Amino acid sequence: MHIHLERGAYTLEWVQTFVEQALGADIKRIGLLEHAYLFREFLPVYTRYEKNDEAFIRDWFQRKSATKSLADFLALQETVRKADFPLEIQFGLEMDFAPEHAETIYRLTKDLPLDFLTGSVHDANGFAFDHTAALWENKNVDQAFRDFFDTEIALAESGLFDIAAHPDCIKLFGHTPSFSLDSIYETFAEALQKSGTAAEVGSGIHRRTGAPLGPEKPLLDAFKRKGVSLVTASDAHTPQDVGYCIDELEVLCR
Repeated sequence: MHIHLERGAYTLEWVQTFVEQALGADIKRIGLLEHAYLFREFLPVYTRYEKNDEAFIRDWFQRKSATKSLADFLALQETVRKADFPLEIQFGLEMDFAPEHAETIYRLTKDLPLDFLTGSVHDANGFAFDHTAALWENKNVDQAFRDFFDTEIALAESGLFDIAAHPDCIKLFGHTPSFSLDSIYETFAEALQKSGTAAEVGSGIHRRTGAPLGPEKPLLDAFKRKGVSLVTASDAHTPQDVGYCIDELEVLCR
């Protein structure tokens, strides 16, 4: 449920390469999406990147943002729906969440003819933590974790999303806080359950940095206690990434 198309053209031929990989992994349903910042229509949600204190982040965002056409993406969805693919294909968006943009996200997405909306946190109160390990130098790790999960809980409480992407990805470079996250996990899981938002159990961070697969066990335990729905996700950016470690992810879910 987390496959990005951005590295190719919006064509049936490009979609077919992802389908073939999924079929080889015995996957029956895939979710194709894009980062919303690729489309000019959603730039009002990304002011934190445009004004970030780090020149690295501002330059990255300027290069990447508004480089794709939303109209072409939606047209591809209609073309795929009419095609005869041997598995179910859903279309969605991955939208970065910040509490101050909740109303804007709702306004920009409520009428889109998409199957799902995935919410993600890549920014902890202005700290774009997941781009490179070097950005963590001289950062307050405890505060970064508090800010990250405050945003994740607000994402869950917003009810804007069908899925919460990589819900503890702040651990991707191996940082851990000095305090227990157990009570935070309980609050987060309860908010997801109340809003009906599913949580990803994914392999993307593991593929990128070698971090453990999916959410860590204490967070999965909280999801189980609260009855949070789970979806597997590879955060694929190439066809070869589709279904990465899917068997291990299924074991984690079970």
